[in-house]
Amino acid sequence: MRSAWYFGPDRPTGGKQALWVVFGLIVALFYFTRRMLVSLHIGGWVKDVDQPVNRWVLAHQDPFWQGVSQAFYWWGSTPGMTITMLIISALLCWVAGSLWPLLTVAVTAAGSVLLTITLKASLHVVRPIGVPGGPAPPGSYSFPSGHTMNAAALIGIAVYLAVVYGLRRYAYLLGSLAALFVLAMGASRIYMAHHWVSDVVVGLLIGAGWAAIVAIAHYYFAPRPLRRRPRGVQVPPTAMG
Repeated sequence: MRSAWYFGPDRPTGGKQALWVVFGLIVALFYFTRRMLVSLHIGGWVKDVDQPVNRWVLAHQDPFWQGVSQAFYWWGSTPGMTITMLIISALLCWVAGSLWPLLTVAVTAAGSVLLTITLKASLHVVRPIGVPGGPAPPGSYSFPSGHTMNAAALIGIAVYLAVVYGLRRYAYLLGSLAALFVLAMGASRIYMAHHWVSDVVVGLLIGAGWAAIVAIAHYYFAPRPLRRRPRGVQVPPTAMG
């Protein structure tokens, strides 16, 4: 492994440009989140979006979609996401020949959980009542959606790591699948009437923003795998160590 991607002489300049774009997206995400919090405080979003969508969901329940939503509910829970990320991390560590993917996922998970707990405890938003006859909502506060935030952060960082460690050609496919998964996770929380739309939207934005921050830190400071060289090729003394 080589130390610090940022100080590597052969690090592609295109990566720096991409990171500036990511940084801009992070700023935009948190700005939009702040604007939504202001709207929630004055009641506009609640009256115009949250309550109408909740009423529509309660009036349009279907057994099939209830089953799908409950499956996502378990998948996005602590046991479900833990198992999922352990499997993904193990595969990434095997491909990379390093424990850095596991460490990166662990940091992402810890930050996401801490953000969820802190925001819920600070804002004290009451959940919807849930679907009559369906699973009761958890006893914790509603804002933001922990399922959505954790899914966005963890699946987002997993896609980044997969691309970095060898699946670059599948970047668009992996990104599309990840986006569909996170959106489905958020939609399931709304359909079960366990969360308001605002909970899900902000959870998605903050989770994606946190994943981007961790990705930037990994890009600049995580060790970089050595490139494989043909057998018999000598390495100049200056390139060693």
